[in-house]
Amino acid sequence: MIKYKLVCAFSFLGCLSFLSCTPLKSSPKEEKHQMELTIHEMQTGIDDLKHDYNSYQTELQILDGKINSQKNEITLKQEQLESQTKKIDILMQKISKFENKLQNLEATVKNCAEDIRQLSTHANETSLAFSQVKNKNDELERKILLQDKKFEKIGELRSIIQSIASSVQSFAYYKVKRGDSLEKIAKDHQTSVDYLKKINHLENDLIVIGQELKIPSH
Repeated sequence: MIKYKLVCAFSFLGCLSFLSCTPLKSSPKEEKHQMELTIHEMQTGIDDLKHDYNSYQTELQILDGKINSQKNEITLKQEQLESQTKKIDILMQKISKFENKLQNLEATVKNCAEDIRQLSTHANETSLAFSQVKNKNDELERKILLQDKKFEKIGELRSIIQSIASSVQSFAYYKVKRGDSLEKIAKDHQTSVDYLKKINHLENDLIVIGQELKIPSH
């Protein structure tokens, strides 16, 4: 559009120059009118050119502003990209460390599993040994219980024998004198105080002068 108007303006100037150099056959009034028309058209073209120029200047400024804005956005995007790249690098480092820790953890778990297996084997062996010991202990307790029963029977048998012996044993009689005591009498006759109390049905050690006591005869 602006090129077209420039061509028109230069064409008017060419016409004006041609008219000024060419002998006119018209009247001065007509020439003046023609000149005024030409000048008016040229002024109109110049005004249009100025308007278009200003419009283009405005568009160029707007475009320049957009370009600068896009440059700023590009710069911001680059900064954001660099920031994201750094974050990605940091994240990758963390992932690498996590993978190392995971490998170490897997190794630890594997070792723990082996330890558990060994402990389980040992526990089974210990359980078997404990079971064997328990069986032997139970058997020993049964033997002890049986032995206790035998001892009880022996004790019962001893009591029976003592009872029989007491019933068949011959006794003598001793009359208590001044200064006697059960302990002295038992010692003199080679027996015990308890035995004297038993065969004489005494509840305590009290005796009196003249009392007759049954004593074993040897």
